[in-house]
Amino acid sequence: MTTELILGIDIGTTNVKAILATPDGRVVTQASESYGLLTPRPGYVEQHPEDWWQGTARVTQVVMRQAQARPEQVKAIGLSGQGAGLTLIGHDGKAIRPGIIWMDARSEAQCAQMRERCGPRILAINGKQPAPYNSDPKILWLQQHEPDSLSRTRTWVTTTGYVNFRLTGEAVLNVSDASIPFGFDQAACDWSDELIACFGVPREIYPRVARCQEIIGGLLPDAAAALGLNAGTPVIAGGEDTSAAGLAVGVSQPGQAMLSLGTGGSLYVATEKPLAHPQLLTFAHVLEQQWFIGGTIVAFGAALAWARDLLGHSSFDIMTEQAAQSEPGADGLLFLPYLSGELQPINDGHARGVFFGLSLNTRQPQLIRAVLEGTAFAMRHNIQVAAEIGARLTELRGVGGPTRSPLWCQIIADVTQHPLTVLKDNPGAPLGDVFLAAAAVGLIADAGAAAASAAQIERVYLPDPAVSARYDKHFAVYQMLYPALKASFDALQ
Repeated sequence: MTTELILGIDIGTTNVKAILATPDGRVVTQASESYGLLTPRPGYVEQHPEDWWQGTARVTQVVMRQAQARPEQVKAIGLSGQGAGLTLIGHDGKAIRPGIIWMDARSEAQCAQMRERCGPRILAINGKQPAPYNSDPKILWLQQHEPDSLSRTRTWVTTTGYVNFRLTGEAVLNVSDASIPFGFDQAACDWSDELIACFGVPREIYPRVARCQEIIGGLLPDAAAALGLNAGTPVIAGGEDTSAAGLAVGVSQPGQAMLSLGTGGSLYVATEKPLAHPQLLTFAHVLEQQWFIGGTIVAFGAALAWARDLLGHSSFDIMTEQAAQSEPGADGLLFLPYLSGELQPINDGHARGVFFGLSLNTRQPQLIRAVLEGTAFAMRHNIQVAAEIGARLTELRGVGGPTRSPLWCQIIADVTQHPLTVLKDNPGAPLGDVFLAAAAVGLIADAGAAAASAAQIERVYLPDPAVSARYDKHFAVYQMLYPALKASFDALQ
């Protein structure tokens, strides 16, 4: 093989994935390796940074071996990873303690402090409201509970930042990763000295921010030996995994939205400027001068899996066949999919799932269809809140297991009243990393254009105006239910 190749790597929450691909996005081979979580106390979720590094080295060796590729064929390396984590690096270049990842919930008290001290300014400058998933509350928690760890810290990085540090010796964060922490100024695309001072945490430990396509360094000799590549191979800053996955599915223009469906469901609309809303998340796309705004539904595919187990089914296909026997609107049955609390846009861990409108005529087809429609209503809720602040949506681009159901896809198109473009199997974030790295070293002219060209469309679902009009009426009732039940949810807890 004499083809020029790019190595794309994504450091996820439970595994690391790598692909070797040509600069225009043709995947040659891919591999993954899993690692575990550390849960030392309820609500605490950590990982060993060494696991990320060792996993990166092993999957790189695997894809190189599978492709029978030579080190000199790899022209650049692009990384992405789970956002909002915190890994402390000491003056000796070693991780001081396990990394605290986005799933960790220990810092709610620190979030309350940040909201009280700086709340309106955080929303105005950063576009979000403090919550425990993010990096800055974790820093504040360490300052209050592990001051020795923080006193020995030279800088902190995210998961992507840590692996890039091991590759190049440079401690930086790409803009996409850096834009998630609350101390980031979205308009300036850099840290906000005002916000960090308001938080009361050390400004000097915040790392340098780099453009996603910036070459941050060459592969160090020791790192090259571990990966089986050539020293000096260019490494780019990369991106946060949601943004990199958005690029991979061809979300390259404002108005397009990435819809990533699995156990949960994420919907993020690309915009040409940062938008702020206390109920949503906003952060930088890996493409310059674009941002994402939207949110995550905790139980998307998980809601149908719950219904499968509850009703004693063994096949999702049989369930959706039954759901198709019910008319749109499930004969007046509505479902709130808050089976494990909910993230955006209600941001309420006390919320719980609800069937509303049960009658003696309710049968399994109505129950199953209501679940499918309820998850689509939750998606529309995020879209509506984003639209209130100017996020213009033109197209949904979807990947993930639920997109294999034609009925569910049509429901999503009808409920949201937007075309749903379903893509063929897509490697996700590592492919976005490939496009970024290929553009950084001049092998392609434009990462966004290349990604849009490479994305393979399987089917486009268009909304049916008559069905959408029926769903409008049901969605109006759906919106009434959570406010009416919020106090009851709280009392139940």
